[in-house]
Amino acid sequence: MTKTRSFFIAASRLSTRMMLLCALCAIVTPSFAQQPSQDLYAGVMTVEVFANTAMPVTPTTSPYYALSIYRLDAMSNLEAQMNEGMPQDEAEARLWVANNEARLRQMIQPMVASAVNGLARAQRYQIDRLPAVVINQRYVVFGYVNVDQALMAWRDSQN
Repeated sequence: MTKTRSFFIAASRLSTRMMLLCALCAIVTPSFAQQPSQDLYAGVMTVEVFANTAMPVTPTTSPYYALSIYRLDAMSNLEAQMNEGMPQDEAEARLWVANNEARLRQMIQPMVASAVNGLARAQRYQIDRLPAVVINQRYVVFGYVNVDQALMAWRDSQN
């Protein structure tokens, strides 16, 4: 009988702790789960994010502003992609390129254009470190890959 009773006491203590933990989670979670206020986006027309491929930018689209994401290491990644399927022998590689030229052009041209455009825009904004978020082609916020966090930091600096 004492073993059964001690089991129920231990279970009761555990369930009390679990209920307290669940209550704490319920109190804390809503503050993290809330969506940013639309006031955050007021007056924001364009957002440009400059990052490398190792930096996960969020969000990737927005209904509130025009969003562009530039991966400044895109050219080196493009070279790696090209070398991935290419034969090692020079003669075979030339033949492979000749046979796949149309497909390669179709795949590469948009990537090169985006990479070059991103590099040119980064130079225009004098971006010297990543990540960087440019708001309305005028304000630069460094250190954020989350656009909403960058907008909050920008709003805080305006006050």
